[in-house]
Amino acid sequence: MKLQKAGKVQKNKAGKFSKWLALWVMIVVLLATSLVAWAAPSAPPVTSAAAVVVMEQSSGRVLHSSNMNAELYPASTTKIMTALLTLENMELDDKITLPDDFINVGETSLGLEPGARQTVEELLMAMMLRSANDAAQALAIGVAGSVEAFADMMNEKAAELGMKHSHFVNPHGLHNSGHYSSAYDLAIVARAALEHEEFRRIITTESFTVKKVNGEEDFRVGNRNGLLARYQYADGIKTGYTRQAGNCFVSSATRNGMQLIAVVLNSSDIYADAEALLEWGFANYSPTMLVDANTVQGEVTVLNGGRDSIDVLTEKPLYAIAEAGKAVNVQPVIDLPASVAAPVHRGEVIGSISYTDDNGYTYSTNLLAARDVGRYTLRLVVRQAFQSVWQVFVVPFTS
Repeated sequence: MKLQKAGKVQKNKAGKFSKWLALWVMIVVLLATSLVAWAAPSAPPVTSAAAVVVMEQSSGRVLHSSNMNAELYPASTTKIMTALLTLENMELDDKITLPDDFINVGETSLGLEPGARQTVEELLMAMMLRSANDAAQALAIGVAGSVEAFADMMNEKAAELGMKHSHFVNPHGLHNSGHYSSAYDLAIVARAALEHEEFRRIITTESFTVKKVNGEEDFRVGNRNGLLARYQYADGIKTGYTRQAGNCFVSSATRNGMQLIAVVLNSSDIYADAEALLEWGFANYSPTMLVDANTVQGEVTVLNGGRDSIDVLTEKPLYAIAEAGKAVNVQPVIDLPASVAAPVHRGEVIGSISYTDDNGYTYSTNLLAARDVGRYTLRLVVRQAFQSVWQVFVVPFTS
């Protein structure tokens, strides 16, 4: 009897141990699965678009794509390239007068006619907010002299930016079988345009008044980008539509220091698709600040100047982008000349600083002169000598 009881006790203990072991194994498996799921990005959303891309603006890193190199019709998203070239070649207060042989291509339009005279800012606002095709024509003429010459500039800029699946024949995006681009290429040109402060200001403007078109009443244009009102982090960029292209959208949004660009081409719901892609990007990737703006990163010798050296400051903050929860490993590289010759002006670009992460993505910003340094002249010598004498012999008796 005692032997039987002992056997039962041992069996009961073994059974309980097996149950506890199985429970702990299950808990460990669940925890491990949860950690893996937390560490890995979730699946990107399914969209209705024929081609999409999600790109981080500062590095150009592609976070998600589908058919991103497919050559499709871009419709009015073309106007991002037109705006970029305009900002690179003209000032906002420059005025453009339309020639006598100007023919308005129509559709969405300000109603510009030969002889119309508008500022570059007015035309950019009308083109980017209202998507006015005649404003795009006017800008092309103002920059290059003709629409044809401007199209050549567009293709040259596309090659410079590495846009390998684009060809432009007009500045507005109205249908032409030889006018095409890709989701990836449009993200590239959007990234370049977003480097311009005036471009960022224009695309987030709610409305703007264009003064006196052809002597008529002022023309008020409103921003047609519905994502700005729908999505709290949205800050751009441009919608587009033609029958052949379908609905297209190059969007952008900024959250916690990270700006994302999402492109959807030939989509049945551009705003839902863009918002879903942007939200996915923000949920699965996060920024880590590498360096803040206006921080000293070294000094450079100044030749023939009133000072022997000058500090250099970062132009803008830099953030590295990584999958949420993962550490960022980067190595900084500072590129500075051994010396610069006076005069040096505050804010002048002296060099650069860049960081490259383990995935090969590079984040960089300019290094700027922290102050003015005048050329070393006799007048400067006399002034400095006088200041020294003043400090030694006068200041002690007046303080």
